[in-house]
Amino acid sequence: MPDLKLDISTNLLVELAKPSVLLEGMLNWHRGARIGQSTVASRKMHTIEPPTPESVTVLTNVDAGQAFYNRQKEGEIVHLDIFHQCGQVDHRQVAVKLRQAIEIYDFHRSIFASHNFAFRAGKDVSADYVDVQTGTGGGRITGSLNYGQKLSLRRAHENHVHITAMIPGAHLACLFYLVLAAEEAIGALGLELRRNERIVHGRGGGSGGDLSPYCDQTDSFLRRKGAGATDLAKRHQYLQDVTDLADEFDTVQDVRETLGTADMGAREETMLQTLAHRGSGDQALRRLERQGIVSIEGGKVRLTEYGQEFKGYLDRHLPDIEAYLRRAFRLFRPPVWRPGHSKLLAEGQGGNGPKKLKPWESNGPGGELAVAETVNAAARRTVETVRDRLEITAGDLREFVRKRRQKAEICLLIDSSASMTGQRLRAAKFLARHLLLSTPDRLAIVTFQEDAAKLILPLTRDWQQAESSLREIKSFGSTPLANGLTTCLDYLRGACVRNPLILLITDGIPTVAEYSRDPLADALTAAAAVKQSGYGFACIGLKPHRHYLRQLCEQAGGSLYVLEELEKQAMVKAAWSERESR
Repeated sequence: MPDLKLDISTNLLVELAKPSVLLEGMLNWHRGARIGQSTVASRKMHTIEPPTPESVTVLTNVDAGQAFYNRQKEGEIVHLDIFHQCGQVDHRQVAVKLRQAIEIYDFHRSIFASHNFAFRAGKDVSADYVDVQTGTGGGRITGSLNYGQKLSLRRAHENHVHITAMIPGAHLACLFYLVLAAEEAIGALGLELRRNERIVHGRGGGSGGDLSPYCDQTDSFLRRKGAGATDLAKRHQYLQDVTDLADEFDTVQDVRETLGTADMGAREETMLQTLAHRGSGDQALRRLERQGIVSIEGGKVRLTEYGQEFKGYLDRHLPDIEAYLRRAFRLFRPPVWRPGHSKLLAEGQGGNGPKKLKPWESNGPGGELAVAETVNAAARRTVETVRDRLEITAGDLREFVRKRRQKAEICLLIDSSASMTGQRLRAAKFLARHLLLSTPDRLAIVTFQEDAAKLILPLTRDWQQAESSLREIKSFGSTPLANGLTTCLDYLRGACVRNPLILLITDGIPTVAEYSRDPLADALTAAAAVKQSGYGFACIGLKPHRHYLRQLCEQAGGSLYVLEELEKQAMVKAAWSERESR
């Protein structure tokens, strides 16, 4: 069974057989149903009135899919509202729990697929078709979760977690899993669940009234695309789709070429082979299908009507789209760096470096006057000297002086062995692009695979040169880490470097020897040479290999960042943490 934190017993699915049938009947009769005491579920839109928050009105004539996502067919979207004590529920934490719950449900269902339960056999439930919104934000639970930030939208969800999902009747048991997951996330934040005293069935305007306060840009896969949208809305949709596809494709050019192949009606098998050659694969094709860009029928892949429009936009505006993605690479920051949640920002990250507070020096280089700290110093002195009036003297003055950070030369040492295929290698390439665009540092790239290592990109600030080099990186073979470290050292010794940092990205341990018959010992020997050179060193690796990677970093005199998965947000955070510590 998957190693998940959510505590859901395998027997739960058996116990949910009858409740799932009852729930399906109520939803089919356009009714709302209570799940537990906190949740209202229906395929309709729900409303509450501030004076009577304990009463939930289900608008029986307003379909949730049509109101929220402009869908044509009724009954495709299930709407869940999980009510709680007013407070800020972190939508990112909820999304993690929901993803775990779907994974557990699919695992449980696979065990009992041969039984005649209400969750009948079929395709797994896809987390891509589940959206969430809370008082802190929202979006697709498998997306960036940077949406739903409009103030009116967040305020409207301070007392409940809103979930919309495309869940067919055969899988309604999954809704119970989603509710349990959301309730667990709410409880973990110290908020109480709120009981719904009654559900009232009424009627509203045909579209549910004015929804503008509750509408915002989104990355949802539930929205019907292109239907009656303005040119500006279509452009936003195209750019959003390009951004989503960047998770599965190496470059926009790869997306464009893939759509060109689909436009000729390629067979699914041929398309998968082409995607595999470009470093993508089955997941990329499924993403195109989920986003409504291609359809797969009879073993053939074809562009949908929206896909034709999308391809046309790529053909006409490729340079603009590439510029848009470069801006996204540049501005990308992990969620923990949001204002109010970031030590780096609190310390003044940005500009020429972190700020240091110190007493004002009249003959010094001059810094930034720290107003609040100056007033605090004067107030403290006033209390200590028992004065009746606050006066600011020269001795109270405080200033911020920025620590000037020396530019670095970062050599990315990327494991490109077979196990890095797909998302892991794309995340490493994303980090390379991000560092090149968001820092003043020069960047070099060395890859190692099979029985050799290769300098892919010499130290540079040239974006086009870096892009061309990154497209050449393909994953295959074994893991010659010692050779990679040696190649990296040899290159840096011959280059003109002043502040070098070797940043190793790997998902495993060495499997190919360099000096002896022991690949592990050889890599440690090469790491010791890094320490002797005086170069900076850091490793981003996976938890299962923590023990060996810690030894490697000790030998190299560097830092270790252990991740659950080589995911781009976590890798960017680790890289910036290493830069800040130098």
